[in-house]
Amino acid sequence: MALLILSACSVFARQDPPPRVATPISFFDVLDLPARIDEPKFEKTAGEQVLKCALANRSGEPLVGLRLTLMFVEGPVNGRITRTTWNEAAEVLPYSIKTFEFHPPLKNQTNTPGIFLGIEEVIGHDTIWRVVDTDKLLRAYARGQNGLIPKVQVLMNKFDRQPQPRVPPEDRY
Repeated sequence: MALLILSACSVFARQDPPPRVATPISFFDVLDLPARIDEPKFEKTAGEQVLKCALANRSGEPLVGLRLTLMFVEGPVNGRITRTTWNEAAEVLPYSIKTFEFHPPLKNQTNTPGIFLGIEEVIGHDTIWRVVDTDKLLRAYARGQNGLIPKVQVLMNKFDRQPQPRVPPEDRY
């Protein structure tokens, strides 16, 4: 009888941590980019807001980083729009998907009704893909104008390229 009372008391004394509140985010997918973000959402943890998502690499080249843009739209018509852009290191193997926790430099903006996420730049070992006029495209997407076709610049990455192994020439005697 005493054992039953003790186990019942321990159940009532145990407190679960408060549930994390997740805020969904709309992602603007640019099909010409090698990266896609799946299921983006904000979670508030102790003292910071974390962007949790899965990052898919649609190319045959390893990815090393991203430049992301978040747009917060406070009202449907003529609402105030704020924008945050930041870089993240994100190593993803070719044709694979990996989950990430990104840490954007934010204040308390995740309670805004409309949050939109776009990729501004994808950095691979050999290539950099850059979306032209990301800000304009994301604003149009936030207003429901889905007919704009994004333009993507493709550049050679001269800084993160992996050196090719050098094979010494054969000695001919």
